[in-house]
Amino acid sequence: MPQGYPPQLATAQAQGPMAPQMSDLSQQFSQMGVGANPAEYQTAVLGGKPQLSALDEAPPAIKLPPNSTCVPSQFVICPPSHKRSTLNAIPRTDKLLKKTKLPFGLVITPFKSQEQGEDPLPVVAEIVRCRRCRAYINPFVQFVEGGRRWKCILCSLSNDVPLVFDYDSATQTQKDRWQRADLNYSVVEFIAPLEYMVRPPMPPVYVFIIDVSYASVQLGAPGVIGQTILSALDRIPNADLRTKVAFVAVDSSLHYFQIRPNSTEPQQMVVGDLDDVFLPSPTDLLLNLHECRQGIECLLSRLESMFKSNHSVGNALCPAIQSAQKLLGALGGKIIVMLASPPTIGEGKVEPRTEGKDLGTPRESDLLRPQNTWYKTVAAECSRTQIAFDTVFIGQQPMDIPTVSGLARYTGGSVFYYPSFMATRKPEVDRFAQEFANHLSARVALESVLRVRASKGLRMASYYGNFFLRSLDLLALPNGLPNHSYAVDIEIEENLTAPVVYFQTALLHTTAYGERRIRVATLALPTTDNIHTVFHHADQVAIASLLSRKAVDRALVAKLEDAREALQHKALEIIGAFKTECTQSSSGATTQLQIPRALQLLPFLTLASLKHTSLRSGNNVPSAMRMSAINSILTLPAEQGVQPYTVARLYSLHDLPPQAGYPDEQTGITVLPPRLGLSAESLLPYGAYLLHDGSDTFLWFGRDVSPALCQSLLNMQDVRMIPSGVITFPDLSGGSSGDGPVAGFELNFQVNNILRRLNDLCHNLWKPVTYVCKEDGEPVLRMWMAQRLAEDMDTSAPSYQQFLSQIRDKVNRGNF
Repeated sequence: MPQGYPPQLATAQAQGPMAPQMSDLSQQFSQMGVGANPAEYQTAVLGGKPQLSALDEAPPAIKLPPNSTCVPSQFVICPPSHKRSTLNAIPRTDKLLKKTKLPFGLVITPFKSQEQGEDPLPVVAEIVRCRRCRAYINPFVQFVEGGRRWKCILCSLSNDVPLVFDYDSATQTQKDRWQRADLNYSVVEFIAPLEYMVRPPMPPVYVFIIDVSYASVQLGAPGVIGQTILSALDRIPNADLRTKVAFVAVDSSLHYFQIRPNSTEPQQMVVGDLDDVFLPSPTDLLLNLHECRQGIECLLSRLESMFKSNHSVGNALCPAIQSAQKLLGALGGKIIVMLASPPTIGEGKVEPRTEGKDLGTPRESDLLRPQNTWYKTVAAECSRTQIAFDTVFIGQQPMDIPTVSGLARYTGGSVFYYPSFMATRKPEVDRFAQEFANHLSARVALESVLRVRASKGLRMASYYGNFFLRSLDLLALPNGLPNHSYAVDIEIEENLTAPVVYFQTALLHTTAYGERRIRVATLALPTTDNIHTVFHHADQVAIASLLSRKAVDRALVAKLEDAREALQHKALEIIGAFKTECTQSSSGATTQLQIPRALQLLPFLTLASLKHTSLRSGNNVPSAMRMSAINSILTLPAEQGVQPYTVARLYSLHDLPPQAGYPDEQTGITVLPPRLGLSAESLLPYGAYLLHDGSDTFLWFGRDVSPALCQSLLNMQDVRMIPSGVITFPDLSGGSSGDGPVAGFELNFQVNNILRRLNDLCHNLWKPVTYVCKEDGEPVLRMWMAQRLAEDMDTSAPSYQQFLSQIRDKVNRGNF
């Protein structure tokens, strides 16, 4: 006999729906938009300063009807860091959705890393799935027929409950069904049995293709790359001692390295005939990281001296990629391309582009298109054999990032760009070394595929991110990365009659420890017929994330100007639709535009996106820099992609609250100071300020800043002693936030802790470089920082107030 139900659910589940009480009915009606509570419908008037603190608030609450879950657990609502919807109340009809003009989609981070203080995801040994649509059991299923069957949330099929469901095979005892993790948590990991494996789990494999041409040597790149990989060897996932690595150095020839187990001497083999690529030693080039450790360390420590006199200007990247394909053909793995010069040899060689005269013109969009299809074709082939690419571009040579980065885009990889890199520039070297080492240490999801399922009547229309689309709902990710995100547009094909709709994502993958697992995240959202409810439960951060991805994706296939206009027009449509459908001034002109409080920052987020490097107009954004920014927009989670990457954080340091930079007494989390508006009006002549956009940090000093502040912050006597430009921000308290501040350097202690907290919020994706910018300092630095002040007018876009005025005029004229 199946186990009984929890007392509070037994009647509802075993004998049918529980008779609703009047309070339940009122709550359900309010959640479904029937007799909705006007107090929930707070609006804001567009005007004045944007309240950026709203970006730190949680998304609108998901309000499900009573008895929506089979177990009353606090963990059934899917965390937005795993999956968030642009709408937390779903229109029941496509007609209603189109009336709102709101975008409907999801932003998914399927392999989100575990953050400090978070519990690990629960792991479930037995997989229970719907036999028709293959959805996984979850907290929202209904048990029927006395608990012997469960009803699928997506297709409504009743499935048998397997006998092992209430049995613990490890202890060989009966277990409490209602304590099962898959019925209590919206995000779980299932241990996949043999039938989920095409082959035994493969080990992690890394092939490093390192540019050692003259251009790379002049930058000092080979030595820094070698030392960075050397310092990161212990961080590369290798728990079962099966991890393999290979190294291919590239100039006009290919340099392979063979190392025998327990040997300390690497043997170099050079292949100069590149017409028919072959491996000089097909079986000995993949090195077991554990068995060949001494030889690998020797090779990496000698990389600089090996090529310090190299004057070869050619770059045989394409033959190197072909050889790496041969090397990984049977195993799969990751190819990390480290480039300091353009590929000049092989089928995929690129020609120099003269972009100066095209920047800021309609022809600029052509610079973002690949020169050839070779890299996309290779990426598609590699995706099928479970090979992924990361591309690392170093220096300012024209390496044609739009073309070569296709390797990463279509295999789920990452793109790194370090235009200011030189071995003599310590802050830039530190940035590269920390970011690349962190990347190597990531616990990747090997041989992974991502599938998105949804309730009947919903269709996944378009996907955005770095992946290869294997079928209409299956994304191939040979090496799934933590904190890489993907967005999907959703269409309503049929009317939604149920009070709740569901979205389930499943990431089938192999862990770095050789386990085959399935990470499943289930999101439940209420449906409504009330347009007010839809507007007031919209998630402005998710909307901004989805719209910016759509805009940059459009920039890659159409025109940059088309992308900008589409982004701006969508914001105009949404504001106009709210005025028409939900305000008393539905027709005619109005001096004040209202917007739901949940969307109060949508105009500002739109303007910030238009001013961001990925979409900024003008002739001062090189295509390489723009393409790098586009890749970040396509892959960053919604939280980091919107802020600080698009909307920077600005804090004043001269009047820092005493609690800022110290742990909160209750949470232990470092307290951040109040945010300031992103405008030059916030910068006072006697002030000092910190601006942080994730990848860069600016310290701005007014001309009249006090000597005492300079002393406490940087150990400088006055502002004139502080050098402009790149600095290494000092830690004057000995490097440990737990030891407390050193007398006289309290401000330095606080700011260091604030910087650590800001990096934690970005999951340490970046190692920011710190720039000192003075009120009367170098114009280039001031202009560069001013580009982050999105409220102000610049050459690329109007000020925020001007932007609002333009929107109001167009809405009043009905031009939307």
